[in-house]
Amino acid sequence: MSARQQGGWQKEAQRCARLYEGFAAATPFVNAAYECVHRFFEDHPVKAQPPLDPDEVACKLRAGTSLEINPALATGEVVELLTRLSAALAESNPKLKATAEALKARFEQFRRDSQDVAGKEEVRRLFESAVDAGELEQDLATFLLTLTLSSFYRQHLQSTSGGLRTDPWREGHCPLCGEKPHYGLIRREDGAKQLECWLCGTRWVHTRIKCPFCSNEEQDDLGYFTVYDREMCRVNFCRRCHQYVKIIDARKLEAGEDIILAIHNLSTLSHDLLARQEGFAPGSGLQWINKAEMNSGHEPIDKAGRNASK
Repeated sequence: MSARQQGGWQKEAQRCARLYEGFAAATPFVNAAYECVHRFFEDHPVKAQPPLDPDEVACKLRAGTSLEINPALATGEVVELLTRLSAALAESNPKLKATAEALKARFEQFRRDSQDVAGKEEVRRLFESAVDAGELEQDLATFLLTLTLSSFYRQHLQSTSGGLRTDPWREGHCPLCGEKPHYGLIRREDGAKQLECWLCGTRWVHTRIKCPFCSNEEQDDLGYFTVYDREMCRVNFCRRCHQYVKIIDARKLEAGEDIILAIHNLSTLSHDLLARQEGFAPGSGLQWINKAEMNSGHEPIDKAGRNASK
């Protein structure tokens, strides 16, 4: 968990409960998960990787080359956090008790079958298997996956991420770890589009009229839509590659750089559903929508197809 998130998730959850209809009921669940992560790292502090040479970093970023830093994670610690998370969520929602028990057994099997360290792809496959086995719905699996991986990454990489200068970086993937973004924001102070890596938390400015996934800059192929009464969240889409990214318009919020976009993402999963129903896939590769929801009816779309330059 990053310094920006520590102690601030309750405030962000409260703000999102006011902004997004229906999210208030989920705030105890979200708070329980973030509190669990916070307490875990108090008990299991992670030694951050040593910072990289700033000149070498600047040279790579100017050349358009991501640092591609993906730390190996201690398998035992990953399993311990996941076990605590599933228990905490079951306590906040008793309907998840059976799910938590099934996950506990799967996590222990993962510990036995894995090496002492695990990479992000191994953890991703762990959750894919849980979804395939019917032990987890897709949205909860992605929530646990992203919260777990991002918490470890932000601990491991804080020495580098804290002083990382992203000024020369204009690519569509993360300059630090290489992941593709699922969300970003329109900065309040200057209206710039800033993407955020869901994994390590790095933020960087990206060209407003450009798809981060296929680099398309044709205005006729780019657009966005919003949902009635929730216009602070835009779904930026590209008709060429048929992918999307969610953008929170901070100009409509009473907030600064302390915005925890991961919680805004949880508050606006209805936007992901609409994007999927419109034929767009998440450029991040993160699947937040359950199969049963794909056949549900549309919510009203406001100003669909507007050009993303506005």
